[in-house]
Amino acid sequence: MSFLRGSANYVWCTTSVLGKGATGAVFQGVNRHTGEPVAVKTFNQLSHMRPHEVQMREFEVLKKVNHENIVKLLAIEEEQEGRGKVIVMELCTGGSLFNILDDPENSHGLEEDEFILVLSHLAAGMKHLRDNSLVHRDLKPGNIMKFTDVDGSTIYKLTDFGAARELQDDQQFMSLYGTEEYLHPDMYERAVLRKPVGKTFGARVDLWSIGVTLYHVATGQLPFRPYGGRRNKETMYHITTEKAPGVISGVQTSENGPIDWCTELPETCQLSLGLRKLVTPLLAGLLEVDPQRMWNFERFFQEVTMILSKKVVHIFFVNKVQPLTVYMDPEHRYEELQYLICEQTDMNPVNQLLLYDKKHLSDIVAPDQPSSSYPSTTPRTPLVLFSKQDDDITLTLPETPAVKFGSFPTLVSVEHDAAVGKSMCSVGHAIKRKIDYFSKCVHLMDYSVLMFIEVIVTQLTTLQDRVGHVQSLTSAVSDRFSQLVANHRRFLMLTQMCGGNQESSSQPLRERLEDLVNNKVDAEKAATPTLESSPTQSPAQRLEEMMGAIVLEETVVRDSLNAMLPVVNQLYERVVRGGQLRRQWQQTGNNALAVERAPNKASTYVTKLRESWQHLLRDRAARTLTFNDEQFHLLEKMKMKETAKSLETLLASVTATLHHTTDNLADWCKVAKVQRVQTEIEEADVEKHEGLLASFQDTLGNTEDQYHQTLSGLLAAIKDKKLQDDPRLQTENPDTGAAKINNGTGSTNEPKETQKSKKESLNKARLKLSLREMCEAQEEVMRLLEENGTIIKRFQRITSQSDLSEEH
Repeated sequence: MSFLRGSANYVWCTTSVLGKGATGAVFQGVNRHTGEPVAVKTFNQLSHMRPHEVQMREFEVLKKVNHENIVKLLAIEEEQEGRGKVIVMELCTGGSLFNILDDPENSHGLEEDEFILVLSHLAAGMKHLRDNSLVHRDLKPGNIMKFTDVDGSTIYKLTDFGAARELQDDQQFMSLYGTEEYLHPDMYERAVLRKPVGKTFGARVDLWSIGVTLYHVATGQLPFRPYGGRRNKETMYHITTEKAPGVISGVQTSENGPIDWCTELPETCQLSLGLRKLVTPLLAGLLEVDPQRMWNFERFFQEVTMILSKKVVHIFFVNKVQPLTVYMDPEHRYEELQYLICEQTDMNPVNQLLLYDKKHLSDIVAPDQPSSSYPSTTPRTPLVLFSKQDDDITLTLPETPAVKFGSFPTLVSVEHDAAVGKSMCSVGHAIKRKIDYFSKCVHLMDYSVLMFIEVIVTQLTTLQDRVGHVQSLTSAVSDRFSQLVANHRRFLMLTQMCGGNQESSSQPLRERLEDLVNNKVDAEKAATPTLESSPTQSPAQRLEEMMGAIVLEETVVRDSLNAMLPVVNQLYERVVRGGQLRRQWQQTGNNALAVERAPNKASTYVTKLRESWQHLLRDRAARTLTFNDEQFHLLEKMKMKETAKSLETLLASVTATLHHTTDNLADWCKVAKVQRVQTEIEEADVEKHEGLLASFQDTLGNTEDQYHQTLSGLLAAIKDKKLQDDPRLQTENPDTGAAKINNGTGSTNEPKETQKSKKESLNKARLKLSLREMCEAQEEVMRLLEENGTIIKRFQRITSQSDLSEEH
């Protein structure tokens, strides 16, 4: 008997079965001319008994659709032996989604990335069907195929359109198709319970099937499970029709027992909390019986598009040793990220310290920057989250399925041994996931510590540079202040020199000077309200008040700098140069390296388990074993037991490392928090000092202006022409009024009174000359002060531009 069958261009073997259904089977075949592998669907006698119109529907549907997420039609040909038409399609080597879920690796559902891929491709394929007014009517994991493209990427495709037909949104149908676990309750009532109800069905029945399929993909289990499974049909119908809105699963664990309702996905599924929060409302909307609450396809496509458009942000919460996944809308801002983190951690946003790429996240992203432009994160390179308030470290482990291996019976039972082997493989995969998770946590603890150290080192280095800049600026301002003080002292010295002659003859002169100066200053005071003084204050007193106030402020600035410098230098020396935090973490031992190879070891052990299980499956297919086959069978069972022990030992080792690393992290975090708080305090002190310095600069500038105005008024009064025109100050020219020397004898012809008058005139001239020199010197000093102020302002402007360029 030949197992080969063919058509004009294709040939297939009936032993290479890819799948079987009620109306036919799918075999693997090849193109006669190119050798390209294909899938060939043939139809049985039951299919041929259907009306011709129904038989032709699948052909017409496949001709009509053309989409990446729908299995591609290659040809429709006649079988050579006259058994009817066959459908030739592209071959999906990954098998069906049902087979993937039936694998022990996926006994608790697919991983997050794979689930999102299934959701995306399933929705895209369904949208193409609805755009062409088609309804599938038999959606289930068995009719979703995994295709591996030439670049290695995975594409999930819809297949088996034997029940498909054209149907508008407002049209109904009465024929029954589908698999009972995935049937809408109304269809289940007629098709399974055989109740003669006159209900019709619309295209939205596919949505219920999609909901059941997605729950199955997410958890590895069907959502509605009566005790006893399919044989308990009435309870199945009761569960699906009596559930409350929002309930996404109902399970009966004992005969005639209560139903355990649930509105959340189980903790044992492999989806993150962030994704579960998005998927749960989606499932609740799809698994709705009430026609008033049932979703339509438009709503389903909108919700899926919303989920797929989210920005995925991976975060490691150090204080709980817990990886998190946050899904942000593309337009979400930094504030929404903090809120979403708070939802999962109960940590107030003000206490969240977020780090990324050795920096504070707030230094990388702006408050109003959309999340779509945030830097990309991965599970191995996430954002790092510390609590500012709490330095306690608590190991928070997710709820996982039981990891206890079963035991083989003493006697050989190929059926039972194969079932136990599958169960052991499932436990082995669960242990491997635990080892992967624990190893990742150890790695992320080391990753987070090193990032924190880099951030603190960068902060302190920047702080040290700021302090150096502030110190230089303070020194420049102090030099400017010192020049003002030196100038004031020179003025006082000159004033004392000028006022040092106490002879009675000069008293009228000093009184006249004081009268004129007071009048002049009073006039300027009326025009300059910034000069606060009483009418009786002398200009000297007014200058002394100015200098006294500026000296006090300069003292505050100097004391602030002197108090800040040693603390910042000490912190810098201890943390940056001394490497205190890094050294303390390294002293705990590099636990990340200790568990780095654990995931690879676990993978090897699981592979061995699967190889032994495959051997048991082959023995089950043989049903009866020879003596030698039985000995090999027993050997494979022994190998599985030993491999299981190795996996348990590896898990215990990684678990111990995880707890040890967590304890070390708790000790390290206490020290790190002290350094972080001290750094933040010193940053605040530097900022405060910068404020004091800026205020002092403003005050110094105002004081210089007021001082210059007051002194200019004083000098202007001294040089006033009224002083020169006063009769009491008029004297002859010292050259023309000089005493003539007599005959070379050294004596004069003038009497003593005349000589005394000339001496007074000479003193007056010297006074005027000293005041003139003081005026010129003061003007020169003021010019230097103005130039110095200009240089300092330019220095500040250049420094600020340099700081801005460093930030960018």
